[in-house]
Amino acid sequence: MAKFYDVPEGVLEEVMSWLPPESLIRFKCVCKSWYALINALINDPPFVAKHLRNNTLPRSPTPCFWKLLSSSHPEPQGEYSSYVEGTHLLTMATRDFEVNNFIPCVTEDLQFLVRYLDDDHLKLVSLCDGILCLHAYYKKEFICLLNPALKECKIVLNACLGDGFRIVAVGFGYDSMANDYKVVIIKSAFSNNGGLYEAELYTRSTNSWKEIELGVEISHFTCSGNQSLYCNGVCYWYYLDRRCSKIVSFDVGDEVFHSIPPPDSVNRAPKKWKNLGDWSKIAVWNNSIVLFFYGKQGGPAVIDMWVMDASSCGVESSCPWTKHLTIGPLLGIKRPLAFFDNNVLFLETKDCEIIFCNIRKKRINGLAIRLINFRSERFVVYARSLVSILEKERKSVTAGMIGYGYGASSSERRTMQTMRNI
Repeated sequence: MAKFYDVPEGVLEEVMSWLPPESLIRFKCVCKSWYALINALINDPPFVAKHLRNNTLPRSPTPCFWKLLSSSHPEPQGEYSSYVEGTHLLTMATRDFEVNNFIPCVTEDLQFLVRYLDDDHLKLVSLCDGILCLHAYYKKEFICLLNPALKECKIVLNACLGDGFRIVAVGFGYDSMANDYKVVIIKSAFSNNGGLYEAELYTRSTNSWKEIELGVEISHFTCSGNQSLYCNGVCYWYYLDRRCSKIVSFDVGDEVFHSIPPPDSVNRAPKKWKNLGDWSKIAVWNNSIVLFFYGKQGGPAVIDMWVMDASSCGVESSCPWTKHLTIGPLLGIKRPLAFFDNNVLFLETKDCEIIFCNIRKKRINGLAIRLINFRSERFVVYARSLVSILEKERKSVTAGMIGYGYGASSSERRTMQTMRNI
């Protein structure tokens, strides 16, 4: 019978690059050789990058809901309630939405976050490479980075915020040129009457903040966390500036802001709602930014889907949008939420249920998830990863060192060699 050490080294590494992070970590307990191998791999940047690529392929990411529930603000329970006291993620435990007859969900308790919260409130504002970016806004204001798969949490203190300012927008993304993660915030004075807006940038490698030039004109910024996105090295915020909707982008590599006008027809259309999310929303589709407009009054919902031409970002005089399709009319639909892949779009109903629509087949599935107080949720589709947010000494990587000795220290290689000889 074949044993662990009979399996080719390249095959082991390839198989492990497709496993969920939680499974890899649990498998460290199988035996000493597995412990040494997996410990070397999850601390090896090339393997972590390969694992991330495999888990971001189409239909690999996982749809989930973010919710913070405080013991001092309990919510009622019901037959279809997702309520669990504490901070948790509610994850859809399937990727075959059009095959299954039900949608199983798993509640992931994030109790390890409690020691960081101090009864504060966190909202999910951005995500990138399996790392969630959270904004604390109740007792004190700070940014928190969280990797649920590794159970890592890092508080990003903002020394430059100062008294009299508040954070109005947060972005988080990856700079591929510098191989670094960055957090960007837009802040304003508490007494802002169409006045001062400033920007600051946090760099993970230096663990420090710096002030940067905003460079775009903002007279009034009203943006919810659900209207902030990261895509292909750029952060986006969709917001209301007085009566007009606008988009601001931030290139994480160049560290430059741009202003992007939405489609002309969106701002020209009559709207009776004050909340931007009641009639329009941005999302990521096919590695592009899309804008949904569903503000037509009366009758079943009709959703126009516009796709942005990223090559035109920052050109104020251009209109970098193409109308891709119109979804509907749909009875009982309130708004679109997010794409699972290029075809499956999740929708919120007027009864606070989640259903999904295949935009290619133009078909709605009858399966639904019902959540109490759904408006307090943030629905995201993200890939769990091995990307660490904590500062740790990374082991050097030798190009020819594959499999058991891949990225391992000399002591780890000696341990693995001993296990081979058992």
